[in-house]
Amino acid sequence: MSVSLKPPRSPRMKRMQRQDLFYIYDDRDASSVSDQTECADGSTQTIINRRRRLPTSVTNTITPRRKLKKRKIRLMDWKKYHRLSVIYAFIDDLERDFPAICTVSVIGKSVEGRDIKMLKISNSNANNSAVWLDACIHPREWISTAVVTYIADVLVRNFHTLSTSITNKDWHIIPVLNPDGYEYTHTGERMWRKNRAWYGGECVGVDLNRNFSYAWGQSNGEQSNGSSDDPSHVFYRGPAPFSEPETVAVRDTILGSGTPFKVFLSFHSYFELIIFPWGNRKDPCPDYLHLLEAGTIMARAIHETTGKTYKVGSTKDLTYYACGTSIDWSYSIAKIPYSFMVELRSRKHKFRLPKEQIMDNCVEIWNAVIKLMEYVDQN
Repeated sequence: MSVSLKPPRSPRMKRMQRQDLFYIYDDRDASSVSDQTECADGSTQTIINRRRRLPTSVTNTITPRRKLKKRKIRLMDWKKYHRLSVIYAFIDDLERDFPAICTVSVIGKSVEGRDIKMLKISNSNANNSAVWLDACIHPREWISTAVVTYIADVLVRNFHTLSTSITNKDWHIIPVLNPDGYEYTHTGERMWRKNRAWYGGECVGVDLNRNFSYAWGQSNGEQSNGSSDDPSHVFYRGPAPFSEPETVAVRDTILGSGTPFKVFLSFHSYFELIIFPWGNRKDPCPDYLHLLEAGTIMARAIHETTGKTYKVGSTKDLTYYACGTSIDWSYSIAKIPYSFMVELRSRKHKFRLPKEQIMDNCVEIWNAVIKLMEYVDQN
């Protein structure tokens, strides 16, 4: 009778096998879970005896601190309001997943050095016109960012099934034009309106929607100027037109574009209005009736969607005098014929629109934008 004996493993073989092992930990307390190893073949094994110590010769195991946490992945949705990092990750993901039509670029830096990111959605047709959408120039207006990111999501994921009036345009979407202020409304003062600029040795901020060059600092002959030269004022216009990097980013991107812009939409809250130039004087703008008709078409689409009623008219007629605004500049200097500021929901809740209303506001505005694009192509 013969007996087959297996040769003993060499020390070298033992070391190689141990080098193939590593330890995996989850985000629970390490003392409350069983120790697990992952083997070279991908299987896992549980070490039953928790108190058993590994031999001191095993030097390549991963020893955790008292508690390790898994990385939390925040997904974009429209059930709540999100921080800047989630919003930027969202548009970066769109570029990654839809590279044929999406491009993300940094059009400038904020006062505190944050990126001002823009998502461009385009089929690269040379005959396209351009559309501008921006949000959170006033950072406390969180719903504006929710709306434009929703529009971006619907555009990208349905691009090849949308009408020609949508796909024959290059969409330039800035979800957070004032990133410093936006972050500050989450970490500091919820009702902060301006950017985070320093003047006179303190952070006073500039109202970016009073910092554009058209009618900047102009007196309208009645009451106030529609802006303020007082740094402590909520409408502080800054020391000069385009003194702030955020407004410079808008100016340079639009004026430097090789594609002519036909539509400029700046989203705000909370008056439920669709307004157009002028903000600095009583006189109607040259295209008053044209803009009134286009705005009314948008308002009708909103009402047909959710029953909400948005008023339509010039800035001065529906709100108050405002000098140095983005839509007066886009209309007069950048020559963008359809320049609107859309004041979103809600008069009842003001800047604190409940998250339960986010989706309704997004859908009604998307339908309004669709109708506006149809009108633009027909006129």
